[in-house]
Amino acid sequence: MTSKKKNTLALFDEIVDFMKKQEATTDIDEKKHLWNKIILTAAFKRRQRRARIYASLTTAAAVFVGLMVWIEPASRFEDDTKLNMVFSEVSIPKQASDIILMVSDSNEIRIDKDTAVVNFSEKGKITVNSKAIATQSSSKGMEEKYNQIIVPGGKRTMLTLSDSTKIWINAGTRVIFPKEFKGVKRKIFVDGEAYLEVARNTEKPFIVETPAQFEIEVLGTSFNVCTYDELEFATVVLAHGSVEIKGVGRQKRIMSPNQLVRIDEKGVLDETISVNAEDYTSWTKGIMVLNSRPFSEVVKTLQIYFGVSLEVDQSLDEIISGQLALKDNFDEVLSGLQHIVAFTYSKDQNGIYKIEKH
Repeated sequence: MTSKKKNTLALFDEIVDFMKKQEATTDIDEKKHLWNKIILTAAFKRRQRRARIYASLTTAAAVFVGLMVWIEPASRFEDDTKLNMVFSEVSIPKQASDIILMVSDSNEIRIDKDTAVVNFSEKGKITVNSKAIATQSSSKGMEEKYNQIIVPGGKRTMLTLSDSTKIWINAGTRVIFPKEFKGVKRKIFVDGEAYLEVARNTEKPFIVETPAQFEIEVLGTSFNVCTYDELEFATVVLAHGSVEIKGVGRQKRIMSPNQLVRIDEKGVLDETISVNAEDYTSWTKGIMVLNSRPFSEVVKTLQIYFGVSLEVDQSLDEIISGQLALKDNFDEVLSGLQHIVAFTYSKDQNGIYKIEKH
């Protein structure tokens, strides 16, 4: 057993032992505070580690329920929203036949298209590619009901929220959003990459939560957010308006158009870079713009977009420029890259692409 596994098991043994000892003396608030610390510690781990951690959390949660059936998990986020109820470890499939729309009060809807246009009206009515989707009636009250859309590799989706905010969702991405925005904030969750054109509402700031330790707050603007685990940094690129990024340690950064901010895996705001925002949003039009980008970075991004497995010759380190049509299939994209970089590629019986220097 690895030291990490031992430490994880030891941690939960200590927690279970503590709760057994404190069951009769610890009040509800203290127990909820302990649970909140567990959730906050686990939820911000990078996705490749979360599968093991959440499996352990699930086991521990079952023990807690046996001890104290009245405890409710505290919110993962700073305020009192119900997003954490939906933020469970649902893997985003690398390749799948369908885009999946999970509606809070009905069964999941599968969309068997490479791209889709999904609209939610102000009253919660849904259309997919202009076709109305029947759902159950919304329950009354102020509680927000959350939906989520999962876009696998090789597919993209355009989503209109109930406040008219438009979101272009890239491959390998999950977005969680409410049927209707209630309360004083409009809050969604993005895991992957998305370009947003936020409908302006000065009375209801729009908040984008991410699996990394940062959030974005806007009133009405257009920006791209990318949080793929496979990439070294998360990034936010502002196209129009202004946004405020909040990182760890109360770090804040207000961005101007055509700026890029990088955020590391610990939620620390890195450097601000002047860029052409269109280079980072061109994927919404089915184009990948390469403006002096390392070949290794390009193929890593393509691996995410198309949901494929790659083995790349490390000596391929050219800096390249040009454009790639993302509407093509992956083999066609690789053939296009061969006009820029001298390499050969093959696909083995396990579906892994091997890219080698020519």
